[in-house]
Amino acid sequence: MNGCTFDPERPTSREGIVARELVNGMVYIRHPKFSSRIVNRESWGLIQLCDGRDLGQLTEAVAKMLGFALTSTQIRSTISDFADHGFFEGTEETSRSYRVCDGSPIISRVSRLVPWLASRWFAGFTLAVLIACLVLLVIDWPRFTIAVAGAAREHPIATVLLYYLTFIPIALLHELGHASVASFHGGEVPEIVICSTGSFAVVTNRTVLRDRSARLWYLSMGSVVDVFIWLALLIAFHYSNNYLLLMFLLPHTIYFLIFSYSIFKNSDYLKVVCEISGQPVPPKPWTFLRNSWAHPPKEKAKRWLLLTMTISLAIKLGVTGFLIWTFLRIEPRVLVLYLVYRLLVYVIGHWPQWLRRWTRGWRIPILQTR
Repeated sequence: MNGCTFDPERPTSREGIVARELVNGMVYIRHPKFSSRIVNRESWGLIQLCDGRDLGQLTEAVAKMLGFALTSTQIRSTISDFADHGFFEGTEETSRSYRVCDGSPIISRVSRLVPWLASRWFAGFTLAVLIACLVLLVIDWPRFTIAVAGAAREHPIATVLLYYLTFIPIALLHELGHASVASFHGGEVPEIVICSTGSFAVVTNRTVLRDRSARLWYLSMGSVVDVFIWLALLIAFHYSNNYLLLMFLLPHTIYFLIFSYSIFKNSDYLKVVCEISGQPVPPKPWTFLRNSWAHPPKEKAKRWLLLTMTISLAIKLGVTGFLIWTFLRIEPRVLVLYLVYRLLVYVIGHWPQWLRRWTRGWRIPILQTR
């Protein structure tokens, strides 16, 4: 089937997909040609039914499997979604991840700490640690900004690259924090993967997080890990002005100052706020804010969500403005390097799409000459 084209009217699932049953009727599937996924048993059954039969035959087979019929529109939509994930012959993912290892052995050990960590006293302790981090940052703020300015002047290229690279292992620990809570509640963690952007992710069965407390701790545990890492880095920086140490501290500090409480890009913070308020996560936060202020909601929970998101946005804008003003005075090159970093992130995040577009452009002429 190599080199075949995808026909949405007669989809054919990839040969050699490895599947493993998980709890709560979920199935872990993996294949060298697409990112590993956890899907429900019905979706896995539909994937298996896609063997080249047409949509009419597929609709009948799905009705027998499920015990009820789906419309042709529903079938087409599901097939399109599966095609975007690369499940069928002739399809490709836009951006994918690659298997590093089975995450279960690591996570099962870490999850033993969850009963101690997922408690009110530890939440209070974490809040105290966060306050200590902010106090320590304020104390060392002049040293910190001068060190950042010096790094931008003396090591511009290395600073941009290290700013990106040093956050990758910390982000992995963040993801392991999330996964440990799911593992403690009985959810499997079959894979740790690395994405095409260079960042790590953890494939986790989150269907076990049925009660609100479990979901809140799952969403929060990544940030809890980040807080203690930040404290360790700030303490180390307080006693040492090492350049490499600064390169670990800088992205982590910017993350806490600007991004940790972000209400956009489906952030953990936004999910926690929505979980507390009992509201669904807005798929388009900007649109939600604009429409809600234009027509204020009557429900108390929605008003609370709107107010929280607005305050978070105001703080973010204020802190961002303060950082821009600070480095404009001390060393404008810091801001230039940050813009270069954002461009680097954009390029790394989009290179798979660009590569596929480019290869599609030169494959056709080559085929025509044969």
